[in-house]
Amino acid sequence: RSIMRDCEDQLESLAETSSAAESAHYTAQSEILYKLELIWNLVEILIVNTRPGGFVMNQLLHWISLHFRDCEDGARSVISQSSDSPEDHVQYWKTLQEFVLQGRMDQARNLLSLHSDFSSDMFASMDELLRKMPLSVANLSMIEFDMQWRNWQMEVVGRLQVGEFAVYPELNFIAEILAGKEEAINTVADRCETWYQWMVYKLLYTNPGVKSYDLGVYAQQAIDRFGGLQSLTSLDSVLLGIIELDIPEVIRELCLTLDNFWFPAHLLDLIHHSGALNVDVQDSTVSAGLREYLLLDYATCLMSHNSLWQLGAVYFDYCPVQGSQRLEAMLGRVPITSDYKASKVIQMANDRGLHSVVASTCKVMGMKALARKDTGSAMAWALKSQDAKFTTFLADKLLAEYTHSGKFSSTDLLDNLGTSIIVSDRLTFLGKYREFNRMREEGDYQPAADLLHSLLWSRLAPKYFWVTLLIDAIPFLNADQVLLDSAQTYQLLQCLQELVDDTTLPEKEQVLLEEKEKGIRLALAKNLALALTKEGDAGLTYF
Repeated sequence: RSIMRDCEDQLESLAETSSAAESAHYTAQSEILYKLELIWNLVEILIVNTRPGGFVMNQLLHWISLHFRDCEDGARSVISQSSDSPEDHVQYWKTLQEFVLQGRMDQARNLLSLHSDFSSDMFASMDELLRKMPLSVANLSMIEFDMQWRNWQMEVVGRLQVGEFAVYPELNFIAEILAGKEEAINTVADRCETWYQWMVYKLLYTNPGVKSYDLGVYAQQAIDRFGGLQSLTSLDSVLLGIIELDIPEVIRELCLTLDNFWFPAHLLDLIHHSGALNVDVQDSTVSAGLREYLLLDYATCLMSHNSLWQLGAVYFDYCPVQGSQRLEAMLGRVPITSDYKASKVIQMANDRGLHSVVASTCKVMGMKALARKDTGSAMAWALKSQDAKFTTFLADKLLAEYTHSGKFSSTDLLDNLGTSIIVSDRLTFLGKYREFNRMREEGDYQPAADLLHSLLWSRLAPKYFWVTLLIDAIPFLNADQVLLDSAQTYQLLQCLQELVDDTTLPEKEQVLLEEKEKGIRLALAKNLALALTKEGDAGLTYF
């Protein structure tokens, strides 16, 4: 509520310094915020922050004083006038009466003390009455307050009857207000802007101990005095609904009047968290459904905004029935304009267990990277999604790039796969093959040869890549020392023969195999002979 008041003040300041067209816009927005803050404040008084026993007069007076501040402007105008007779100011008596009607006796007495005849008995008597007016305080029971009030008001009536203020009609009128005289109270109605302003003024001096659940009766009387139900505005209808504690009607009227659900959604959410919706089980269920509907609609509106979509996700979190499903659908529609935005979507989806959103977003970003021929980045996105099919597709792309260029385009990624290496068999092979290349570059030939043999014999490598692996094996087979034993060599020969017999091999690999087959066989035969000789010398027998 304080934020709305601050925004209202800022809009008023902008209206004072802007062009005519902009000023009209800012003024209209300020008026809307004024009305919304008026509604919110009354909800706090009658529904959220209820007092024991239902006594609300002090809170209603504060509500009126916050929203009807003409008396403050009038007081400043009177005080700023450098005159020996402030009472001659056109606003003096009207302002004094307004302070009295709002129960602001300290301000009323201060203004009264400015009168040039203040030292007279009449003014001293009025000042005494204003000072002695009972106030409802926390440590005072309602019975005690009611007794004090009756005694005080009887004293006011007694002074009126003896004509103590007859010389000054203005003082006499104030005394009649204090006494709760019907004629004076009705006269006040003519200067009030609204029915609810007059209702509070009237109750202060006729029934100050009014309970919140009795306000509906007095509201109807005030409305009748101001033209009846047919003269009510949307704001009047909302305020009447709050006074009558008709929450569904309040929300319905707000939804019909305002251009979005920002205010009704937050207002109903406040009421929900205050526990005011739990009085009746059936009504509670209906109101909870209405609350979720409003939050869903407002969250959907936020999700369509370029900069507020992340906030919309938070609202969905507080919708227990449909929030998760709706958020999943909305996150999938967020325009992904940058890697940063994609990462935010993925983080939000991961935090909420929305794995389908993670997968679809990563796939979109991966395809975009692939369109830029950045296979490494595409693979990074695929790993985030843990999508085995997409990862396999990209691993094949990287292998094809290696076959064409003889090097990997994203060695850092392949060197740091970690546990992601098990996402797909093809990625596992790719990671192991990169490990083989690294060993070979670092001179670790024996473990490199064993790993190369394992990749082929385990059938982990895709068939189209066997030719490349067998070609990679040639330097190890031709080495001066035996790196592959006879059993491993026989297995590599079997892989070669299986490859030669395969009629489904892609044409490019088929041509490459025909070119390299002879050299591979010679290398295998040479290594087999050396391995058998070494094993025979060692007394080993091959089975």
